[in-house]
Amino acid sequence: MNLFGTDKGGRNIALTERLLYALAMTAGLFVLLLFVSPVPEQGQAAVMAAVFALLGGGMTFSFCKTARPPAVLIFFAAALAVGMALRTLSLTQSNNSDYLSCLKPWAQGFRENGWGYIVETWSDYNMPYLYIIGLIARVPMNDLYLYKLVSVAFDCGLVLAALRLTDRFGFGAARKALTGAAVFLAPTVWLNSSFWGQCDSIYVFFCLAAFVFALEERPNLSVAMAAVAVSFKFQAIFFFPIYLVLWMIKRVRLRQIPVFLGVFVGLYLPALALGRPFADIVRIYARQSSQYADRLNLNSPSAYALLRASEPHGILFGAGLLLAFLFLGALLLVAWLKRDRLNDKTLFLLATAMVLGIPWLLPSMHERYFYLADIFCVFLAVLIPERWYFGPFCVLCSYAGYHAFLFMEFIPYIGLQIPSLIVLFLAGSAVSMAARELYKPPEKWGGEVV
Repeated sequence: MNLFGTDKGGRNIALTERLLYALAMTAGLFVLLLFVSPVPEQGQAAVMAAVFALLGGGMTFSFCKTARPPAVLIFFAAALAVGMALRTLSLTQSNNSDYLSCLKPWAQGFRENGWGYIVETWSDYNMPYLYIIGLIARVPMNDLYLYKLVSVAFDCGLVLAALRLTDRFGFGAARKALTGAAVFLAPTVWLNSSFWGQCDSIYVFFCLAAFVFALEERPNLSVAMAAVAVSFKFQAIFFFPIYLVLWMIKRVRLRQIPVFLGVFVGLYLPALALGRPFADIVRIYARQSSQYADRLNLNSPSAYALLRASEPHGILFGAGLLLAFLFLGALLLVAWLKRDRLNDKTLFLLATAMVLGIPWLLPSMHERYFYLADIFCVFLAVLIPERWYFGPFCVLCSYAGYHAFLFMEFIPYIGLQIPSLIVLFLAGSAVSMAARELYKPPEKWGGEVV
């Protein structure tokens, strides 16, 4: 029995048929993207269109694993085409301070100094992303496009993770297509990668992969993906408490700790070999967590948006940390008391509550720190149709912060206060849904593990 009352996919289709679908998608996308591309250099425009088209073809190949009705295939292909066109149209946008003051000079530093620059550079990004920047610096193309290409590739990874999750929950073709399309077209996803040039899709992809592998009871792969996620960005920590719940039901065990540490440390070996001290690498996490400790809020729809103040207040800062720990502790206590009732659905709901509630309560949050919440809420909106509002509401709340940073003004009549209240409502709803599932009377319990 599947958890969300949906049907299974159809017959498996032949590899040659899947390849034909993928090739047709690749060819069509290439023509479309080359036509809409704003990139002035014709050669680079063709390269970007070709790579984006290949990514679209890859997603199509994955989606067509089983037979799909023609209408569903057309819908999925159209969603991919629109999503890739939006990303292509955003390639030349470069007037944000993050690119101009950080990403561009870092690439130039690697270009001028070689791999030794990894020892010299100050960066609040950790080593794995610096490796990527070092590779970008060696490609004879505009580094702006390459930064965005990397992030868009992981946007596609998010879609693949979404398709894998829907497989886990036994969805039919239409719901699977809708899930992938909703993730790919979510404004905060494509704006983050191709308009802003940020890389949040990387760590979120690895968090999703970790979650999917945990549901599939493949603990070594799960913790390995989690290690990669946190090695890219410390914000993966919002997702990590779910591992305490997974430990309660023996989906992961203490023997997975060496796997996590091995992957985590292994990712730093190239930097260590180049001469970067390990202590300096670890201090990056401290810098990330304290860099904006002088601000209560940085354009995020957190609790501090309600105060209309961004300056530090010692009592409020400490209270936020305490409340976040109390919130997490309450979720973990309920999970422990009802650990015999935990299944894939309750794990999903608890993870959603965590990635919504923890950043809402913590001080010094950025607008992009709700990216993981956006993805989980989009999933929830499609997986549980009566909760359709989770996806658009959460994405709107995140976008309010994006809008404030990118366009230097708040959305008229919305600001950040209304989004903050909406996120509070969504977090409370996720907690309520999880509690209802955990406290259902046994005779009404319908949550068999898939």
